[in-house]
Amino acid sequence: MSEKLTSSTESLKAINSIRLLASQMISKAGSGHPGIALGAAPILYELYANQLVVDPDHPNMLNRDRFVLSAGHGAALLYATLYAAGFDLSSDDLAHFRLPHSKTPGHPEVGITPGVEATTGPLGQGLGMAVGMAMAEAKLHDQFPNVVDHYTYVLVGDGDLMEGVSHEAASLAGKQVLSKLIVIHDDNSISLDGDKSRSDISDNIVRFESYGWDVIDVPDGNHISAIHDAIDKAKENSKPTFISVKTIIGNYGPFAGTSKAHGTPLNEKQLDDLAVNLNMSISDFDIDDNVLQDMRQRIQTRLIHQRLPNTDELAAYKLFTQYHVTETPKLTDTSKTQAGRKISKAVIQAFSKQLPQLWGGSADLVASTNAEIVESSLFNKNNRAGRNIAFGVREFGMGAVMNGIALHGGTKIFGSTFLVFSDYMKAAIRLSALQKVPVIYVFTHDSVTVGEDGPTHQPIEQIMSLRLIPDIDVLRPGTAAEIAAAWQQALTSVNRPTVLILSRGDIGAQGTTQQANSAIENGAVELTTQPEAVINLIASGSEVQLALAVSRQLNVPSRVISMPNLKQFLSLSSKEQTQIIPKAAAENVIIEAGTTLGLQVLTGDTGLIFGIDRFGMSASSQKILDEYGLNASVIVQKITQYLEK
Repeated sequence: MSEKLTSSTESLKAINSIRLLASQMISKAGSGHPGIALGAAPILYELYANQLVVDPDHPNMLNRDRFVLSAGHGAALLYATLYAAGFDLSSDDLAHFRLPHSKTPGHPEVGITPGVEATTGPLGQGLGMAVGMAMAEAKLHDQFPNVVDHYTYVLVGDGDLMEGVSHEAASLAGKQVLSKLIVIHDDNSISLDGDKSRSDISDNIVRFESYGWDVIDVPDGNHISAIHDAIDKAKENSKPTFISVKTIIGNYGPFAGTSKAHGTPLNEKQLDDLAVNLNMSISDFDIDDNVLQDMRQRIQTRLIHQRLPNTDELAAYKLFTQYHVTETPKLTDTSKTQAGRKISKAVIQAFSKQLPQLWGGSADLVASTNAEIVESSLFNKNNRAGRNIAFGVREFGMGAVMNGIALHGGTKIFGSTFLVFSDYMKAAIRLSALQKVPVIYVFTHDSVTVGEDGPTHQPIEQIMSLRLIPDIDVLRPGTAAEIAAAWQQALTSVNRPTVLILSRGDIGAQGTTQQANSAIENGAVELTTQPEAVINLIASGSEVQLALAVSRQLNVPSRVISMPNLKQFLSLSSKEQTQIIPKAAAENVIIEAGTTLGLQVLTGDTGLIFGIDRFGMSASSQKILDEYGLNASVIVQKITQYLEK
């Protein structure tokens, strides 16, 4: 059990100090969210003063409790609390809230502020990431019970719980019976535009009960002992726990209980009045030494009582988490073309033997994406050793959970669905890149060759839209060896997410392992060439086979370039690009079964692009390709006409 409060006066002074400090930060910045800072400060104080096992001097301590502020607009409240708790933040850092290059950005960013566990602000995703952290803890605790044994806490607001991803993540958490996951709801019934009742009548207590959670209602958010007891009770539950704490947004401020409190900074007079209401004096971005000493001592006391892991078990844990790829798997049966997803399945099996920390799953599409570890079973409440996750039809939730698993550390995670459904999870993919977490997205059924399922299932713009996201590797391998090399890069990445785009259509076995590695490393590789080529046929994915067919039928010499990573190729110097795709006396022709917008960077004003700029249709894959002119005879004819001009 956690330490009981020794003095209500003492705790109130600390809470009001945090309230005032956060409000100062927002007022100086001229923007921010004082409503949550004034309303939810008792929750943050209770967590850091009396519950969380964390070490401010070592914020990445292995067996620390995780806290995620899903309501990321409460950043000033979190920073003020982290400062009070003794994390490496100074008064000057607080005074630079929301300024460029500061340690206190406008919303929490992992890797920027000590003690911040996840980048939040896009509502609902923090809850999803917390679910992922709790899943990672459950898996690692099963194998290393004395090394990994901690709680995951998350503070959510009304907006978080309106977002659809919160439903996906919470439902999954209930199914997985994540007993060490504790969600605290800052229930103030106010959203940015007005009362929550304008748009939402959900009973969140009933809702979370229906997910299989234990629920606790705290009717007064200023009742610190009630919050304390609720969290202590949650720690004893055998299910995840949802604690609803009724708060007043902007409490003690000029706009208390109204939507105006959400994002309206206080002016100088209002800040002075707030200090009077709180019975506090405004200091220069600081907190009374006695408050700091008491809060920090409470944290240190919990650290002293934390059980140290067995040395042998800790060594085993470190070995488990540090397994690495030793070799690219040798693919068998490469004499024939196969679907990219099937080649990928074989690659996953080979790499899973080298990497026991690898696990993942699908949004209820394993039978189609083939993204599974065949020799393992499902991860669930009775089998934490399972390496396959049944994410269910929850694409956005899957992405958020994967981010949380990666942020927790200790394992390597992948998740799969059809490429067209990447749109459901784009916000999570973006956060993967922003947080620099090496999650692996496996997107199959990569073009209109999905066929009879029709335009709803046929991606057009998705490949290019994913390429537009900064700091992410989007790989669309065109040969079997490139698929293996792409997986190897994804599995060895430590600070970038990877998107693997795989085909339902056939991928060939052309090229050597060396060529494949070069393609992934440089973004492109020359697969075939002819002396004095006048056409450079550039393609990705299954269209590489089409480019090879075109090359064989052309009556002029040509070379075929597989380009699995357009962004990587474009990052090369002009000289390096020319070494891969010679420009002298040759025109570039692009073949890609998707939108042509953006590919002009490779063709310039003179080259040709064969792609698709309209939605697909319900028909067999070959009929669709013929309809859109993506067959060898049509392309050869148009290239010939183009050269004759």
